[in-house]
Amino acid sequence: MRHAPHFTLSKISLLVLCTTLANHALADEEKIEHIEVIYKRSSVISEITEDAQKLVDMPGAMGDPLRAAFALPGVVAAGGSMGAPAVRGSSPDDNIFEVDFMPAGYIFHDFGSSIFNRNTIQDFQLNSAGFGTSYSNATGAVFDVTLRNPKYQDIATTLDLTMFNAGIFVEGKATENSAFYVSARKSTLPLFFSDGEELEDDDGKPTGITINDPPDDHDYQAKWLWDINANNTLTVNINGAEDSVAAGFSGASDLALKTPEYQGDARYIRKFNSQNMLWDHYAKDLHIRAGIGYLNHQATMRYGQRATLSDGYFENFEEEQLSYKVRASYKLNKEQRVIADAGYYDKKSTYRYDAFNYVCTEFDPDCDLNKGERIKGTSSAGTDSAFIGVNHVWQFSPNWQSELGIVGEYYDYSDETIVHPRLALNYFYSDDTVISAKAGTYSRIQDLEYILPVVGNPELEAQRSTHYTLGFKQELENEWSYSVETYYKTMDDLPKSAPLSQVNYINGTSGTAYGVDFIVNKNKTDDWYGWIAVSLAKSEREDELTGIKRDYYADTPFILNAVFHYDFGGKWSGGFNFTARSGQAYTPIVGVKENPEFENRYLPVYGDPFSERFDTYHRLDIRFERKTELFGLDGKLILELMNAYGQDNTAYVDLDYDRVKSINDLYIEEESDDFEMRPSIGFSVTF
Repeated sequence: MRHAPHFTLSKISLLVLCTTLANHALADEEKIEHIEVIYKRSSVISEITEDAQKLVDMPGAMGDPLRAAFALPGVVAAGGSMGAPAVRGSSPDDNIFEVDFMPAGYIFHDFGSSIFNRNTIQDFQLNSAGFGTSYSNATGAVFDVTLRNPKYQDIATTLDLTMFNAGIFVEGKATENSAFYVSARKSTLPLFFSDGEELEDDDGKPTGITINDPPDDHDYQAKWLWDINANNTLTVNINGAEDSVAAGFSGASDLALKTPEYQGDARYIRKFNSQNMLWDHYAKDLHIRAGIGYLNHQATMRYGQRATLSDGYFENFEEEQLSYKVRASYKLNKEQRVIADAGYYDKKSTYRYDAFNYVCTEFDPDCDLNKGERIKGTSSAGTDSAFIGVNHVWQFSPNWQSELGIVGEYYDYSDETIVHPRLALNYFYSDDTVISAKAGTYSRIQDLEYILPVVGNPELEAQRSTHYTLGFKQELENEWSYSVETYYKTMDDLPKSAPLSQVNYINGTSGTAYGVDFIVNKNKTDDWYGWIAVSLAKSEREDELTGIKRDYYADTPFILNAVFHYDFGGKWSGGFNFTARSGQAYTPIVGVKENPEFENRYLPVYGDPFSERFDTYHRLDIRFERKTELFGLDGKLILELMNAYGQDNTAYVDLDYDRVKSINDLYIEEESDDFEMRPSIGFSVTF
């Protein structure tokens, strides 16, 4: 799923606001080792996979396997520790998210965690490059989440309470052939704030920001499974989430000093709900999965409110989508298998606004420099899309396996039909060693903010990308393994802002990304497991009109992640996660100029975009768990210490507008994207 249009206030201040608030807050069957119910086919995915469990237990992720994905090779939080995942040099908007075969609204809350209760996760797969024919409308990575099936057991309830969220999970057998679970979680961040509280900076100085409604989020999942017979199952999934925050910006706040029109109250709400139905049919050599789903995704920003909601500015985005998908996997013989996928997405998006039209992309250092006229109206678009993919898997010799596939994609809005070849080749040098090569082309429709009428250019063509990967993996003794994979990506027809034109945007940017990911992994033996992952990478973008090439804002040349977990025997287990990476690329501020629209107001003068970097980012997280009992009930005590040595990692710079009184006052203010050393205590109990 693509993100909503880049709201004006969120591009200027929301990320900083959310960071400030956070700173102030204190599967394959072969992998299943234990199957509780062996007489029902659906039970094979009622347990979490070993790899997913490692992510659940990873320090710093607070039991969130998707948040732990940032410790995987090639994954970085774009724009700071709370940013969306950028994978192998692509934009976060190039990714798609699927949950149980169907599209999701979003999978990460704005304040740091994913939308999933840890008790619902069965498996999580990150397809970071060169993925096959089962996915469409993506040029970056695929986050494929599998929620586990409910267990056929007596109804049990699990309560979770941590410093930052509280949740309830209920699971059990409904009838002889059906089971269910329901999860609901709520953020506890509002407990750390008082209505009307004015925030202070690190030096105790008032920021001019008053909390109207504290940052808050909640989410829910429900799954019902019906084992119709030995060959058929029916599943119903319900998912949803909401994020919100409201604050007042006085005339002394940086936002109002920079853009006086935005002084006043601001409110941000983002939410989605989805309902999906899946049918699975199993035969001797055939598996068919078919799904139908509804998704509603909304995001609203109101800002510059002075007295009533009729004052100020607003932006509202709503997307409704009906999804129809089918996948068939057929085993032709012992050596060959065919996988066919098809999908149709009936999507309508509506954008209502009374705002300034900021014509900019993620390649511009500051949208304020491209401020356009105030516009008011409604823009709608039907962005239906469809795809058909076929993949032939052939073990044509004991040592060689090929995957030859083709995908046809259709984008109704731009009236484009694009055919993508995809190839994978595996050479099994031995039972423990494999060499893999993959190549393919990909495309996706442009983000809505670039193609909607009035605010964008409806004539923009789809973005395109080509992926190449070459990898080597070897299994060693005692559950050790290592792998190395190189990749090269090209990106074409990216949007370029054209604020002085009639169309606002053109297909005028291209890019490349290349690198190598290396990981040494040890599965659990001798009471411990862990991994060390190192990524070396480069990501660049080129202005095709001028020929100027620059680092991409999410370019991260070096990433190191080291994870260790030890089972002390009995009741205690624990470990650490250490992360280090190159400082984020940023655009330096080299001067000050007068704001042409407001007297005695000033704006920054920027140097070359993304030409400098912050200091190296590094952080240590520690986590311990203890199995315990509460009133005779099974429980778990969780102790975490995040950012254990209190490292201050800078992620954002701007003028110190309160100190700037003339064009000669170049005062720079740095903002951290991380919290100080933060302990957390959590408890889980099941009854």
